Amino acid sequence: MSSAVLYLAIVIVWAIVLVPMWLRRDTEATGISRLLHKRPEEAEAAEDDEEEIPDEVPEPRRPVSRATVIARRRRRTTGLAALLLTTIAVAASGLAPWWITAPPVLLLAGHLALLRVAVGMDAAHRRAATQAARAAARTRALEARRAAEATEPAEVIELITPDDVFDQYADDRRAVGE
Repeated sequence: MSSAVLYLAIVIVWAIVLVPMWLRRDTEATGISRLLHKRPEEAEAAEDDEEEIPDEVPEPRRPVSRATVIARRRRRTTGLAALLLTTIAVAASGLAPWWITAPPVLLLAGHLALLRVAVGMDAAHRRAATQAARAAARTRALEARRAAEATEPAEVIELITPDDVFDQYADDRRAVGE
């Protein structure tokens, strides 16, 4: 019975690893299909025998947003934690030996270590972007100041106002034709 549980645990771990890989195939040029394409050396020998086939340019991958990366990290952490809790429950119930919890513990610990590095890298990217934005703002402010100093001051013209200003609400005013 314990060997069946062990095989089941192995299948579950591989499913956790492989299913996201199968679901993540974005284009034809990724994964196993990349290995199936001919190498350049083989393509040259094949061109002599066959007519030329136009090369298909794969579509560029769309950029991955920060929200997508965070969601992926959250799903992976949740999956590894669920796997760990499952193996702990199986080991605690006596269906399998205690050491089946070792692989999920190692996987979760490695994932958490990678998350820690990723947080540091994200902070470094944020600091670099902030510094670049501040430098660009300082440059724009300096250019604006230089442009303001280079321009001539505007000439002030005094407007002469008549003493008799039209007031539409005055009593002695009438509309045209009255």
